[in-house]
Amino acid sequence: MIPRLTRLFFCLICLFFASNSYAKYHIEGKINLGEEWQPKVFMAMVEKLSDYYRASPDLIVDIAVVNEDGSFVLEGKQLPEENRFYRLYLMKEQNTDYDACLYVGGDDHNFIHLILNNHSELEILADSSYYSPFGNYQVKGSTDNQLMRELARMVYPSFYFYQIRFPSVLKLTEERLFHDLKLFTDTCSSDMAALAAMANIDMEAYYEEDPTFFKNFGNRLMQSFPGDIYTENFQRKLQYFEPPVIVKTPDWMIAVVVLQGLLICLLLLRLLQLKKSPESKQEANTSAIAPIEKLTAKEQEILDLILTGKSNKEIASSLFIEVSTVKTHINKIYGKLEVKSRREVMNLKQLTPE
Repeated sequence: MIPRLTRLFFCLICLFFASNSYAKYHIEGKINLGEEWQPKVFMAMVEKLSDYYRASPDLIVDIAVVNEDGSFVLEGKQLPEENRFYRLYLMKEQNTDYDACLYVGGDDHNFIHLILNNHSELEILADSSYYSPFGNYQVKGSTDNQLMRELARMVYPSFYFYQIRFPSVLKLTEERLFHDLKLFTDTCSSDMAALAAMANIDMEAYYEEDPTFFKNFGNRLMQSFPGDIYTENFQRKLQYFEPPVIVKTPDWMIAVVVLQGLLICLLLLRLLQLKKSPESKQEANTSAIAPIEKLTAKEQEILDLILTGKSNKEIASSLFIEVSTVKTHINKIYGKLEVKSRREVMNLKQLTPE
């Protein structure tokens, strides 16, 4: 009896450890659920940095029902092992998955960003004195997400910039936010939270102001998350904003190239002059006529008849010799003139000495 109980005990222990050996995320919380909101919390993965504020049904990875008291639980085993950005958000009653909107600030603020993986355990509590779903929320269970909460306090008020009437005040406010985000990025102990801050910086507006800051952060990502999709996204943005490297050619090298060009031009000009000079023409004619002068009198006579267009039979009749003898002389003429056919012989017609 005792051995059987022992085996049962060990089986239960094995089942306990086996059930806990698989990673499982667990996110619970309590939000403020007004009548205009659907009683659901949607969790969407930010697959690329450009998706940070994009609401799309393609990005949804989990949905939790919100109870009447505002409580909800998101849990499962389908998240990646590495950290990724996720967004929890609610939709208004009139919206569907395909026309969901993200509302920023005020009573309609309906989303938060988190850093999660398949082992994450978090608790999110909204302040019940606020009307918005995630009003003045708190995060428990993760240092990274507490830093994300600090970032949210910095970023979300910036969405009210449009209410500033004076352009000079607007510019100062935007620059203040940029420098606050830079400070947060440089001092943040979490590389992921720092990347979230970077995702909120308008690189197009501020890259030229401090390119070293952005390059250094790119190097930081390469060291912390080599090969990660977010790192690749950021490196592509750097390549877009980084101007091409222009190597200035030294003045002496330019002078050498110009001088070489002038010398080549002078050499070509001299060659053209030599080609057109009478001496060069005479030399060319001499070289072309020289083979013809090697012909015997009979061969020269036959060549003249060939150049008049006569056939072998006509040449034989004119010279009172056999056609075979004509062919023999023609073969010798071809060899001395270095040609292979009557057509090539006709091309030498203009070179026949007068």
